[in-house]
Amino acid sequence: MSQVRLAFLWHMHQPSYRDPETGAFLLPWVRLHAARAYNDMAFLLERHPGIRCTVNFTPVLLEQIDAYVRGSGSDRFQEVSAKPARDLTLPERQAVLRSFFMIDWETGVKPVPRYAELLHKRGRDVRYLDLARVAQGFSDQELADLQVLFNLAWVGFAAREEDPGLAALARKGRDYSNGDAAYVLAAHRRVLEGVAARWRRLAGGGQVELSSTPYYHPILPLLCDSDTAARALPAAVLPPRFAWPDDARAQVREARACHQAHFGAPPAGMWPAEGAVSPEALEVMAGEGVRWAASDEGVLFHSLPADARRLRSLYRPWRVSAGAAGELGMLFRDRGLSDLIGFTYARTGAREAVADFVGHLRAIGQAWAADGNAGPATVGVFLDGENPWEHFAGSGRDFLEGLYRALEADPAIETVTVGKATAEPPGPAISRVHSGSWIESSYRIWMGHEEDRRAWTALGKARAALARAEAAGARPPADLAEARRLLHAAEGSDWFWWYGDDFETELALEFDAQFRGLVSRACALAGEPVPAEALVPIKKLGAVEAGPIREPTLLLTPSIDGRETTYFEWQGAGLYRPTAAHGAMFGGTLAFRALHFGFDLQALYVRLDPAESPQRSAELCTAVRVTLAAGGREQAVTFGVSPDGVPHPGRWQEADLGTAACARVMELAVPFAPLGLRPGTPIEVAVQVFRGEVEVQRLPQSGWLRLTVPDEDFERVHWRV
Repeated sequence: MSQVRLAFLWHMHQPSYRDPETGAFLLPWVRLHAARAYNDMAFLLERHPGIRCTVNFTPVLLEQIDAYVRGSGSDRFQEVSAKPARDLTLPERQAVLRSFFMIDWETGVKPVPRYAELLHKRGRDVRYLDLARVAQGFSDQELADLQVLFNLAWVGFAAREEDPGLAALARKGRDYSNGDAAYVLAAHRRVLEGVAARWRRLAGGGQVELSSTPYYHPILPLLCDSDTAARALPAAVLPPRFAWPDDARAQVREARACHQAHFGAPPAGMWPAEGAVSPEALEVMAGEGVRWAASDEGVLFHSLPADARRLRSLYRPWRVSAGAAGELGMLFRDRGLSDLIGFTYARTGAREAVADFVGHLRAIGQAWAADGNAGPATVGVFLDGENPWEHFAGSGRDFLEGLYRALEADPAIETVTVGKATAEPPGPAISRVHSGSWIESSYRIWMGHEEDRRAWTALGKARAALARAEAAGARPPADLAEARRLLHAAEGSDWFWWYGDDFETELALEFDAQFRGLVSRACALAGEPVPAEALVPIKKLGAVEAGPIREPTLLLTPSIDGRETTYFEWQGAGLYRPTAAHGAMFGGTLAFRALHFGFDLQALYVRLDPAESPQRSAELCTAVRVTLAAGGREQAVTFGVSPDGVPHPGRWQEADLGTAACARVMELAVPFAPLGLRPGTPIEVAVQVFRGEVEVQRLPQSGWLRLTVPDEDFERVHWRV
């Protein structure tokens, strides 16, 4: 009998990219993710029939896939890719150079020599480039290569294996023609045409349970009543109240109808967008026929007494009150395990990552049994099913293949669908679920910033305007129906994700313009004025901090004892603060919350401040590696993490080098001379944090800290009043 029932839920989602005026897709991510993750994930499950899992497709994603298949939708990236390079206008040439490196550079660009060459020629930071001038320096052939390489880089391993022509183009590497670009784009379309059918077959065979999300991926509790945000954040400043529970019901009802149209039956369960739940939202879902839902462990523990034990509470299904609609079965995700796949294992070898993950599962099963619990532990691992694979080598194939093989072969672990996990056994009861999401157990990300509040204010005014127009009955019914659809799309969570300073994207202004376009077009159809908040950009763009927050300004020589010995010993140091947010995704647990760095004439000094406590950091990591790069050569010194306050040497090329001590903080010293680093040498520094062979954090999160080995004139040059 198994000790663990593992319930994977892979969430597939993209927001609506349609221009509300023209209907054209402004961004290509539905097409590109289909060419990779939506196809790859099904391909692997076909080859591992012993794996059971749940796959969640949002209706707004399915709607856009349909449009590509029917030929009623194309995106501007697709259109400029199809055009012969010699015929590109100067603005189009600039657009290619701006946008066609939008892929993980480590996995998508650097392994392809021609692609890396073109990135080097364009320059890495587009914010500081005169693209009109740069574009004039690119030949037609270079742009033709870029057109193909970008679209080909997004093609996953399944399509390459099943289409020898794509594999041949990848081997060709350069000197592409317009015909080659047409071939890749046609391959994208063929994959799009087969995605839904591939998943239908897997569901029909019982291997996969297909679930859904409210139609446009809204934070459902905020549609029911935005004031519920105050339950988790009582001091939060909120926008004017938005309370349209009928919209919430429509988003759930239309999602179930869309799912049935695509897969032959309505979904039994739903992953609420961002795992966001509230008593009111659960009542809406259950009232529309949903039988199970899922959320995050933080929501669970906020729903239970403060003394609830994690082991006994998390690894079981629950029955949760859904008000007048009865009960829903619920399972809550193990955040740590989910985040390991979502944010950590991409930087780890596939074999080590698989061993680490399976080891965690076995430990949970053993602890569950030792605690005297009946039956196996039920472990929920829920995460994005598309974005992580951009950052894995080979689009994650080696990791997923290895993981599925290990799970199929392990008698202690059984994979199950979420529907089965929540039904057998039914679980104990929760009378009132906490109002929160998988991020911080609140709705702060979508309502906590001044930009969020302006967007909700615009949406609320537009929604009230539509209600007035519907009551008056003076506008054509078709116009009012379209206005309602546009506002449902504007209720999606994705627009609010990019407001505020939590996340960054080169396309922030495009997302802002699209949200405001939905609101504005809906008001025009309703014959109502556009809210003032939607008439001007909501998103305020400042300079994104790519390097450290503060550069070193003084020479310093701290005592390496793991303590801030005096207030002044780190005065003048540089400072870098990592964030949980990185790009589009919300990251996992941090071991360290700040990196201080500086030097004297002999050594580089690093101080790492624990995110929680020294003991917790020691649980999260076992080693810290400092890598220094100069002259095309990288050298790394590795230090163990022992919170004992005792200095320990680091290891470099099988020899001791440097010193580290960990007590209240972790302090490290790396001498320059043994590494051949002379005064005046430009160097780049990165700090990696490991648990065994698994990298759990990198500082900075991307790129390097750029320094120069100091000389005697450093303080004179950097002296400030």
